[in-house]
Amino acid sequence: MLVSAAGHRGRFAVAATVLILLALAAVPFGLSAFAVATLTLGLCYGLFTYGLDLAWGRAGLLSVGHAAFFGCGAYAVALSEEHGVPLALALVVALAATTVLGLIVVRIGLASGIPDAPLILLTLGVSLLLQKAATTLTSVTGGTNGLAVSTSDVVTTYYRTLVTVAVVVGLCTWLIVRSRFGARLTAAARNPERAAQSGVDTVRVRSAAFAASAAVSTVAGALYAPVAGLVSPPVFGLGLSTGVLVWLALGGRESTLGALLGAGALTTGQQILGTTWQGWYILALAALFVLVVQVAPGGLAGLVRARLARGAPTLTLPPAAARPGRPGPAPAPGAEAALSLRGIAKSFGPVRVLDGVDLTVQPGRCVCLIGPNGAGKSTLLAIVAGQLTADAGTLDIFGRDASAVPVHRRVAMGLGRMFQIPSVITELSPADNIRLARMEAPARADLPEEYRDLETDDAIEAGTLPLADRRRLELAVVLAGAPRLVLLDEPAAGMGRQDAWRLTRELKQVAVRTGCAMLVVEHDMEIVRELADEVVVLDGGRIIAHGPMDAIVTDTAVREAYLGAR
Repeated sequence: MLVSAAGHRGRFAVAATVLILLALAAVPFGLSAFAVATLTLGLCYGLFTYGLDLAWGRAGLLSVGHAAFFGCGAYAVALSEEHGVPLALALVVALAATTVLGLIVVRIGLASGIPDAPLILLTLGVSLLLQKAATTLTSVTGGTNGLAVSTSDVVTTYYRTLVTVAVVVGLCTWLIVRSRFGARLTAAARNPERAAQSGVDTVRVRSAAFAASAAVSTVAGALYAPVAGLVSPPVFGLGLSTGVLVWLALGGRESTLGALLGAGALTTGQQILGTTWQGWYILALAALFVLVVQVAPGGLAGLVRARLARGAPTLTLPPAAARPGRPGPAPAPGAEAALSLRGIAKSFGPVRVLDGVDLTVQPGRCVCLIGPNGAGKSTLLAIVAGQLTADAGTLDIFGRDASAVPVHRRVAMGLGRMFQIPSVITELSPADNIRLARMEAPARADLPEEYRDLETDDAIEAGTLPLADRRRLELAVVLAGAPRLVLLDEPAAGMGRQDAWRLTRELKQVAVRTGCAMLVVEHDMEIVRELADEVVVLDGGRIIAHGPMDAIVTDTAVREAYLGAR
């Protein structure tokens, strides 16, 4: 079975880790003092690279000034020795400061919705600011001369560094990478929209990963100080920040071994070549970086992983047991409305897209929202889902005011969503997509028999599925959380007629089995006639008709606005 195959891969990884640690433990017995010192420096930089990987590789947050956190750790050790501050206190303060700083920076970046540019500027600015402070505060930091740090013998320093790196990486692997948090982080980084619609607080998860990245980088800097013997302002500089980016890109993101080996190998090369060949080394490194980015964006570790896995997904989560979902009998008369909109208005600049929309969707009913292009249908759906905020009006989901509730919390209220373009996490297997959805769901339901093949499919990536099967997977992901209200934006868009009708029948069966309400935006009138219990016509941001399909098609206002008749 595929799960057992994943177990074999896990046992192989553990065995390989043990062998690597044993080999590293034996290093001082067979190498010169210079080689051991070089390897120690490589371990420090390797931990720094691993710290960046938590942010860039795991959380998808690019930091171009990550040396800011590394430098804080190095200066904490140097300042402790220079000014007689207890080392433990200095490290605790440094870790607290960099964690808080990391949280502030990432929160500002994520507030923009497109974090790359703000994060690049913010981290770069913080790095340059700290470098300037270290240069000018001569009485504290020693200025451009820096601060000397006493060193232990080479072997003692090596073992201290090795043990610290192993402990930090082990803790991060256990708490972040191979945990439920890691699964949420995977979803948030690869498809934030789908992750939020599955109940993941993407901002909180990615912020926590970035803060952890800052803390790990601080520890790496603290290990570096006694190895280097001198801490000076360039430790905050752009050169080190770009260097760690190159190490990680070449070694491979989302790979612990790739990060450590990439930094270790390149650091060793730099130390061996010395000053004589530094120019050629930098030129060769730049050429190698360009080659790897073009040919193998996943780095060298990505090439090895792809060959070993033969295209299989990189993450396999423990299966989440199904719990009884919400029942599907017809709602009782007078039951609380699944969705109630009153006076919803939305403008984009001077354009009034929605102008006082009132709409009620009862439990167990399918309401199809139709209208000409630009009528405001998708905007209304985005407001219900929580992606947009209405300028005015009230929005209740099952009797609870949801106007200010974020997307992931609306999922806990019973909301599910399917997008116009099937939204799944393409890098993961179909089974992992369903497991991720179940992790955050307030209730878990057994999937219908026709979706059981997706629930056990760990052999391929979801991105390789045909459009119709990706749509089936998206529906299975939504159903795994037993929603009470499902939003669908043109679910049959791009599908052939046969696949579209099969999906329509599946949606009708879902409504009958689960009793969930549906709000569907659709242009195909045949699908609308087949699906809808009620049809709502939107034009110019207002509802101009509401009723059964037969009444809608004969309505004069609808024919004029939607069908173009005069």
